[in-house]
Amino acid sequence: MTQISIEPATRGQDSRRTWLGLERVRVYSGVVLLLFVLLMATWAWFSKGFTDGNVSRPGVDFAVFWSASYVALSEGPVHAYDLARHQEVMAAYGPLAADSDAVLPWLYPPTFLLMVLPLALLPLAFSYLLFMAGSIYAYLRAIGGLLDAGPATQRGVWLPVLASPAVLFSVTLGQNSLLTAALAGGAVALLGKRPVLAGVLVGLLAIKPQLALLVPLALVAGRHWRTLLSAAVTAALFATASVVVCGWETIPAFLQSTAWARENLMEGTPHGWYAMPSVLAAAQLAGLPPAAAYAAQGLCALAAASAVAYVWSHTREAPLRAAVLAAAALLATPYVRHYELTWMGIAVAGLVADGLRHGLSGREKLLFVAAWLLPVFEHANPLIGLPQFGPLVSVLLVLDAVRRVRVRHALPAVPAAVGT
Repeated sequence: MTQISIEPATRGQDSRRTWLGLERVRVYSGVVLLLFVLLMATWAWFSKGFTDGNVSRPGVDFAVFWSASYVALSEGPVHAYDLARHQEVMAAYGPLAADSDAVLPWLYPPTFLLMVLPLALLPLAFSYLLFMAGSIYAYLRAIGGLLDAGPATQRGVWLPVLASPAVLFSVTLGQNSLLTAALAGGAVALLGKRPVLAGVLVGLLAIKPQLALLVPLALVAGRHWRTLLSAAVTAALFATASVVVCGWETIPAFLQSTAWARENLMEGTPHGWYAMPSVLAAAQLAGLPPAAAYAAQGLCALAAASAVAYVWSHTREAPLRAAVLAAAALLATPYVRHYELTWMGIAVAGLVADGLRHGLSGREKLLFVAAWLLPVFEHANPLIGLPQFGPLVSVLLVLDAVRRVRVRHALPAVPAAVGT
């Protein structure tokens, strides 16, 4: 295949001589990972091996999953949506400090309740470790699939992935964002090889449907009919199984929980918006009333959908498709938290994979650094109180993917004799 450099000035340069070559990225990532290990060791020391009930412990968000499983197995699945009962289990078994007043309800659809149902069959700590180990493995496999065509996998790209703040926050909290990002990235990587399996992965995104809003559009634009059918069948069977096992009562209970989330998280308190890299949060922090903020969110979602449709209909290269889909997903949903920027990691991986073959500019590297560090800003911003610029990073990643496709699509065809 003929390789066309988008940034000719970067070709032929030794990555070690650039300000952000792969070798330097690995060094910086190693330092971050080492600091994280030291932080966890210090945390373990002061919490007496994570046994001190007066100190919060890792896996706070995973405890929500485990507690929902505990209540569902002992009292019935619908009771997982009972906020008071759920909080009792969290207080008794969860990793929050004894004096914590945090309210962490179960807000997920019955599909995810079905998936987490077995978690409480194991002790909380052991279940947390298994869940996160499997999620990390799936995430690395998905990114490895997108980078398969380049030399990055042979040169240790796993280090900057593991050391990325999005991964570290997700692991520390025990969130499912590594799993959802792995399903999306893995599905795109498998499209050309195993389309039916790719559809199964897409269908499993029913555990967090707000992040999969643009996936059907992408499959239609790319004319992946087998994958679309597989995804629809998988999602339908998944939803049916969740209702059969968990009971139809979980559907209105879930809808009631979404109303609680909208009132208390999306609209209720400005404090939460500082850690929400969504257009809705940014618009409300800028002073727009809810109606105008939702309108801005809708317009941005339409623009993101247009970008996905353009890229998926003009190229069959998996890295660029994954990049635009992952970044656009963060723009399309009104509710996204800093730990879900693992999806932004999929977008960066896709753009890096394409850049390794066609060239990377200095501006793109700055953008990737901003995306890599964005979870740190989002985590600290409730204390800092700066404007929410997370959506801007997502917009720039989407535009970068679109630009790469447009440049390549506009170039004249290279004679076959010149290609390799």
